[in-house]
Amino acid sequence: MAKPTPLQFRNILMAVLMAAAVVWNISRDGQWWLSAIFGVGCVLAIASAVLNKREA
Repeated sequence: MAKPTPLQFRNILMAVLMAAAVVWNISRDGQWWLSAIFGVGCVLAIASAVLNKREA
């Protein structure tokens, strides 16, 4: 398995942090739109990590 690039690592880290923020917001009965924003950010970070894969 190839080592992730620094950009991929940052994107994966941000996706994990945003997923944790969604869980935290839902558990604290936070605003639904804030969870939606974090969810969209998580999806975009994962997509960016996939699209920025290291070339062989």
